[in-house]
Amino acid sequence: MTALARPSLLAMEGRWLLRSRLALAVLAVLMGAIILALANGRALLAAQLASRAAASSELAEADARLRAGMARGMPAADAVLLPIRVRMPVIAPLPPLIDASAGQAPLAPDAGAAGLRSRADTLFARSTLENPELLMRGGLDLGFVVLVIAPLLLVVLGHGMIPADRDSGALRLVLAQGGGVGRLLLARSLPRLALVLAPIALALLWLGLSGPDLPGRTTALIWWGLIALASLLLWWALVLLVNSLRSSADAAALALVAIWALFTLVLPALLTALVGLAQPLPSRYAVIAKARAAEVAATAQWDNDHAEAVSDELASRRDALARTLDVTGKVAAAIAPIMADHAARRAGRQETLDQLALLAPPMLAAQALARAAGSDAGAVAQVQDAAAAHVAQLRAALARLATRPQPMTPADLDRLPRFVAPAPAAPPLGALAWLLALASGLLLAAVRQINRLQPD
Repeated sequence: MTALARPSLLAMEGRWLLRSRLALAVLAVLMGAIILALANGRALLAAQLASRAAASSELAEADARLRAGMARGMPAADAVLLPIRVRMPVIAPLPPLIDASAGQAPLAPDAGAAGLRSRADTLFARSTLENPELLMRGGLDLGFVVLVIAPLLLVVLGHGMIPADRDSGALRLVLAQGGGVGRLLLARSLPRLALVLAPIALALLWLGLSGPDLPGRTTALIWWGLIALASLLLWWALVLLVNSLRSSADAAALALVAIWALFTLVLPALLTALVGLAQPLPSRYAVIAKARAAEVAATAQWDNDHAEAVSDELASRRDALARTLDVTGKVAAAIAPIMADHAARRAGRQETLDQLALLAPPMLAAQALARAAGSDAGAVAQVQDAAAAHVAQLRAALARLATRPQPMTPADLDRLPRFVAPAPAAPPLGALAWLLALASGLLLAAVRQINRLQPD
């Protein structure tokens, strides 16, 4: 086959796709899913921004009222309780690409107020009550399109691509005219891949141009796009391999749909359930019960040790403040082992899931997409751990202010520790390499299988 004739096969495939009603139907389904996914992602992004803005505004107003009261001056009996009234904002950073992969973001409360009586396990409070079933099931986002819908569309586009030619005897002729398996697969693959990849690439471009301007959004877009590309290349390599086997086109399509259902729907749910059974997390009720028991015991002990009556209002409020410090400290100490155990088990459970995801590439791709977007379970856990450490630091600082004789001042507020969000996780380079390695292996296997059909 001459160099001038090589593009003719590629052009022929492109013209066939343009005239094919099946290809146009695939494009229509994909575009509809992408538009719906972008709309859902934009709505989620707006809700997350509004939630954080409302929490920040509310806490800023409370801080302004507290500072105004300090500036006006207040009786000593009121000033002594100022450390209890302090509320410092703890706002979780917005995942840079939450509108592409929602991940754990809809399940994770995003804002809280830390103070002297705050606990790490009750810091965050959801401002709205969502349907828990819908939250767990998730919505249609761009990640869902890449992981669930696009692979099925690739199966549809690849249906009969090789078996039909083989059964009719045309494959040998095409191979002879095409000059080799590589050129044939390239000509057959590029138009079909472009039909699926181009709309997704345009969607990512729109996300990048439409904003918002979040830290790390451009980097997240690049990594998200690479993971999506590797995942779809893996599926296409599988389509080529299954279609190259000595089976009918319908049998190949049925096998591909079965593989899609197994690795996309069944295996991730099964692995997650097995890990949950093998490595269960401590019950939240255990934390609540332990905290309540410690609070009751500490309160009773304080009342027994300080049974004398205090008639002076200032002394009474100082006594109440000291009681609060004692009780909150003992409650925090009581639940600390449970919280540490929960964090350790959570980390071990996630590590096990990451290892098992190597057996289910769609599960690995889903984790990698969420990680690139900053909305994975690991990012949520990092924020929760950082918030717990911040609560401990703030409580210690407020306790020092509460035990000194001088009342709090605005300067003291300025010196209080602020919540600092953890650094973003490293990009999912390992997942990308594994997906590309699997895609390369399947593609080589497909080439070897088709190569056996070449004419002598």
